[in-house]
Amino acid sequence: MWQCIGLVFPLLLAAQQPSATGFFETQVQPLLRANCIPCHSDKNLTSGLSLETLESIQKGGNRGPAVKTGDPEASLAVHAIRQTGDLKMPPGRKLKDEQIAILEKWIKDGLPMPEALRKSKRPGANHWAFQAPRRAPVPVVKNQAWVRNPIDNFILARLEKAGLDPSPEADPATLLRRVSLDLTGLPPTPIELRDFLEDKRPGAYERAVDRLLASPHFGERWGRAWLDVARYADSDGYTIDAPREGMWLYRDWVINAYNRDEPFDQFVVEQMAGDLLPNPSQEQLIATGFHRNTPSNYEGGIDFEQYRVEAVADRVMTTGAAFLGLTVGCARCHDHKYDPFTQREFYQLFAFLNNVDEVDKEADRKDFNKPFLPVGSPDDLKRYHAWEAQLQLLENELNQYRQSIPGEGSILDPGVVERERHINELRNHMPKVTRALVMRELDHPRQAYIQLGGDFTRHGANVEPGTPAVLPPLEVRGRRPTRLDLARWLVDRRNPLTARVTVNRMWQKYFGKGIVDTENDFGIMGERPTHPELLDYLALEFMDRGWSRKAMHKLIVMSAAYRQSSKGRADAKAVDPDNRLLARQNRLRLDAELVRDSALVVCGLFSEKVGGPSVYPPLPPGANSVTQVKREWKTSEGPDRYRRGVYTFFQRSAPHPSLVLFDAPDATTTCTRRIRSNSPLQALTLLNDEAYFEFAGALADRLLKDKAADDAGKLEEGFLLALNRAPRAAERERLLRLLAAERDSRHEEKAAWTAVSRVLLNLDEFMTRE
Repeated sequence: MWQCIGLVFPLLLAAQQPSATGFFETQVQPLLRANCIPCHSDKNLTSGLSLETLESIQKGGNRGPAVKTGDPEASLAVHAIRQTGDLKMPPGRKLKDEQIAILEKWIKDGLPMPEALRKSKRPGANHWAFQAPRRAPVPVVKNQAWVRNPIDNFILARLEKAGLDPSPEADPATLLRRVSLDLTGLPPTPIELRDFLEDKRPGAYERAVDRLLASPHFGERWGRAWLDVARYADSDGYTIDAPREGMWLYRDWVINAYNRDEPFDQFVVEQMAGDLLPNPSQEQLIATGFHRNTPSNYEGGIDFEQYRVEAVADRVMTTGAAFLGLTVGCARCHDHKYDPFTQREFYQLFAFLNNVDEVDKEADRKDFNKPFLPVGSPDDLKRYHAWEAQLQLLENELNQYRQSIPGEGSILDPGVVERERHINELRNHMPKVTRALVMRELDHPRQAYIQLGGDFTRHGANVEPGTPAVLPPLEVRGRRPTRLDLARWLVDRRNPLTARVTVNRMWQKYFGKGIVDTENDFGIMGERPTHPELLDYLALEFMDRGWSRKAMHKLIVMSAAYRQSSKGRADAKAVDPDNRLLARQNRLRLDAELVRDSALVVCGLFSEKVGGPSVYPPLPPGANSVTQVKREWKTSEGPDRYRRGVYTFFQRSAPHPSLVLFDAPDATTTCTRRIRSNSPLQALTLLNDEAYFEFAGALADRLLKDKAADDAGKLEEGFLLALNRAPRAAERERLLRLLAAERDSRHEEKAAWTAVSRVLLNLDEFMTRE
């Protein structure tokens, strides 16, 4: 009934006498149940207000205090039911005078209620994901000979229960190709494959795994997955979509963090609040670019405060999805419809992230530079800071000069114009440094408030930083919690979600689906884990191993479950059609960037360089003409033309078509799992796109270098490069016929072999991890 009212009731509770509680049970409670509880219960917190228990009444709702205990005249709730102001409750009708009098007396008497109604029972609090992980005993299985590590016990126990056997191990060549693509995103070279096949010593596979984990390309492959979560792009987004200066420094930080196996808890803290660490290093500041990946709107006529609020809300939703696996954004406009999160709690999280400046290109230079960190050589930085100091001095002098001129003269005076010209010239000659976008906390925090209906212009009750009550508390005493406190809370061992969510996404990359299939929703509407004890085992191992991601990657890829063949089986399909029990491996189409990367490796053009500014591979004509502001795409030359896909400049309004066609995310919001589509345009791109045609030509050149090999030998080399296997007889015969036909029609050897190479690069097997 008291819709959209209430926050905290400053109650001085009266003694709960039997007569007082009797009055509540006979007079007040029936009235509340009939007129108020349908909209204001623990299960239906309209405007954040529940009137079911004393605890929920004390907590209040989104509009602030509704009751002043002992003083009905000072209580907003009383004015609402009297309908003397704008807020009229119940909606569409009015209580009788005697009913209003009952509620007034109850408030005046101190809200007496029975003991059973003192505490709220929060719906959903017992949900499995909100409970701490438990280490279950490793299951005993019949076929212990198949087991390579405890992962296999958990998998095999479920298979044996379902009456299924696991699949045999994949053949060595397939296994090396699989683990190479999974760990580095690159296929093995013929030399790597030969060395692996010829290594007959025990531990050959483990040595291959260790080599791949130590490769700098590991960070590129797995860093790209995190960049999806971070909604990384090289441009601002929205209509103008200008290039974003220095954002690639954050991308490189992520890649390097993966390569050095930075503990995941440290990885989280530095991204969320590296600027708040004691004496933060340049790298720790660059890490905070995580929350600078928010799209930025600089269109004319925008409300800057609205854009700022949208950026903060995006950071809240990204934090919830990235680390907690929860749809916290559903509580922005109202209490979450399914999970035990209130709108108030959304804005408590909002309060943590509300205290940084956004990039305001209309603001003065000093404010504009707050989100930037100059990065360069010591000499370049010395020159930059000297330039910055000179610019600041001139701006101060200009302001003083303006203040000395009365009236309109401060704008039109020639001295002002001359000084502004000098300042603009100096700005245009900034020393050569790259400026990274970073987070910097304000000196004084902004006051956060509940935005009624998600509208930043409708102020509800003020809120302070806090975490959802259904999760373990953030314990800070004697001061206001900070963004750094939130970061540490996310990776606190007591937090039941972060470790589970993270290992589930690792598992998802290796098997196509997570143990929890709804990896972005661990809430009540999400799916339950197929192997809950395994998920908890992995989460606890992750934390116990010092949050080492490489340790977890190795644990997974060393398991027998991972090494299984992916060949379909009728017996398993009949019992488990979606292969959720993992009686075999799953075939997975490569991510967009990995399709390009594999082609570069196969054709011999691949650039080994790691890191650096984004590059511009060939772009189909007109591909970026859809943007409002036309920007030149200057195709990179030399080795930069052949860099990995992770380094391709990503423009939000017009991403490179080959990335979009193979399902790369749009970088507008966080992406925790890519979709996999199957489109004729994908095949046409691999056949006809300028870059892939160039790759096919380079592969033809590579095959033609072996003058001693006949056509069959060259074809075998092509299969070995592209698919890491020899051609089957039917494949060999068919492609040799194609080669002969192309020679007859083109009369040019390279053109004929380019046609064959185009086929190899367009095979399903080439773009698939078996």
